[in-house]
Amino acid sequence: MLFNSFQFLIFFAVFGLAYRLAPRSARIPWLLAASLLFYALWIPAYLLLLVVEIGVNWLLLRAIARGPRPKLALAASVTFTLSLLAYFKYAAFFLASVSPLMDRILGSHPALSEILLPLGISFYSFNILALAIDTARGREGEPPSLGHYALFISFFPHLIAGPILRGRDFLPQLARGEHMSPERTRRGWWLIASGIGKKMILGDFILAPFVSDIFATPGVASAPVHWLALYSFAFQIYFDFAGYTDMARGLACLLGYELPANFLEPYLSRNPAEFWRRWHVTLSTWLRDYLYVPLGGNRRGRLRTYLNLLATMLLGGLWHGAGWNFLAWGGIHGLLLVLHRAFAGRAAAQDAPIAWRDAPKILLCFHAVILPWVFFRTANFADATAFFAGLFSNSWGDWPALQALAIGACVGLHLLERFARPRLPRLRTALGDGPVGGLVEGLAFGTLLALAIAASGTGAEFIYFQF
Repeated sequence: MLFNSFQFLIFFAVFGLAYRLAPRSARIPWLLAASLLFYALWIPAYLLLLVVEIGVNWLLLRAIARGPRPKLALAASVTFTLSLLAYFKYAAFFLASVSPLMDRILGSHPALSEILLPLGISFYSFNILALAIDTARGREGEPPSLGHYALFISFFPHLIAGPILRGRDFLPQLARGEHMSPERTRRGWWLIASGIGKKMILGDFILAPFVSDIFATPGVASAPVHWLALYSFAFQIYFDFAGYTDMARGLACLLGYELPANFLEPYLSRNPAEFWRRWHVTLSTWLRDYLYVPLGGNRRGRLRTYLNLLATMLLGGLWHGAGWNFLAWGGIHGLLLVLHRAFAGRAAAQDAPIAWRDAPKILLCFHAVILPWVFFRTANFADATAFFAGLFSNSWGDWPALQALAIGACVGLHLLERFARPRLPRLRTALGDGPVGGLVEGLAFGTLLALAIAASGTGAEFIYFQF
C-alpha cells in the first residue's frame, strides 16, 4: 500500500481521525496496531516474520545492555538479522549465479523460483542493527519497552523506504509521547505537498513514461534521445525517492513525530564525497558509521583508506539490489570516491555556499554520478552495454523538444529547491496563521493535489518499493 494510492488515503483518513480523537495514553498502542496492519496488508504471512524479528532482537538488545556477555548477544543479533536479510534478498541471486557451475557438476536441475522480498526489510534491518551496535558502544540509554521497540522498527511512515533511523532519532520522541502543534502540522502538510509534486507529477507523470520507453529498447534510439533518457532517469529516481521521503516525513509530522531529512539537493554537489553527503543521507551515514569506520576508515594509511571506500560502496551497491549491475554501480561510486580522495583530499563542508565558479565542478560531478545510473536502471550487463553504446553512437537525430524542456524544468526546480529550503520557515511565518495565509496555502495544496490526481496512473510504482 503506497502513500500515493487511494487505499492509503482511506487508511490514513480513518486511522488519523481515530488517532487524533484517542486519549494520549492510547495513541502509541493505536499507532503500533496501525503500523502492523499497514505491514500485513502487503503479504499477511510476512507479518509473522516481522513480529518474530522484533521479538528476538528486542530480547537480544536487552542482553546487550544488561547481560553478562554483551558481545555474544550483539553477534547473535547481527547474525540473526543479516541472515534473514541475506536469505530473502540474496539467496536467489547467489543460487542463480552458481547455477551454471552446479549444472556442470550435478547436471541440469529445476529452475529456481524467486523468493518474494518482505516489505522494507533492507530498511528495518538497518534500524535494528544500528540500535544494537550503538547500544553495545554505549551510545544509547536503557533499552526501550517492547512496545516502543516494535514501533521504532515498524512505524509505518518510514517502513517502506526509510529514512533509516537511529535510536537517538526516534526513541526519545516515543518516550516523551507525540507532540502535535499547529506549526508541526502545517510543516507536515507542506512536506506532503512537496512529496506529491516530486513523486506523482514530476517523477511519475513527466519523466517515467519517457524513461520506460527508451530503456525498454536500449541502443535503438539516437544518441540525443539516450542522453535525454539518462537525464530523465536521474531526475526521476531523485524526485521519486525524495518525494516519497517528503511524504513520509510529512505523515510523521501529522502524527506528532519528526523523521530526519534524507536528501539535500544532491545533483548540486561539487564532488563525489559531497554527493554522498546529500543523497540518501541516512544510508550514507549508516554505511560510514557501521561499515567504513569499523573497517578502519582513513586511520590506517592511504591504501587501506581506498580499499575501505571501495568495499563500503560495493556493499552499498549490493544493499540496493541483488544483482551484478548493482555491484557495478556501487563499485563505480567507490572508484569515484577513491579518485576524489587521491587527487582532491577531503571534501569541502556540506553547507559551503554554491558560487557561479562552482558550475564546472557541479556539471562534472553530475555527469560522473548519473552515468552509473545506467547500471542501476538496466536489468543486466547486456542492456547496460547497449545503452552506453546508444549514448556514444554516431546517430544524431532530433532532440525531443518537450522532453528537453522537461529536463530544463527539473534543473530549474532543483536549483529553486536549494534556494528555498533554508527559507521555507520564514515563508511560512510570513504567510502567517490568518485567513490570507491559509487561503494561499490551501490553494497551492489543492492545485498540487488536483494535478496529482489528474496525473495518477501514468507512471511506475515507487522505484525503491520492496527494498
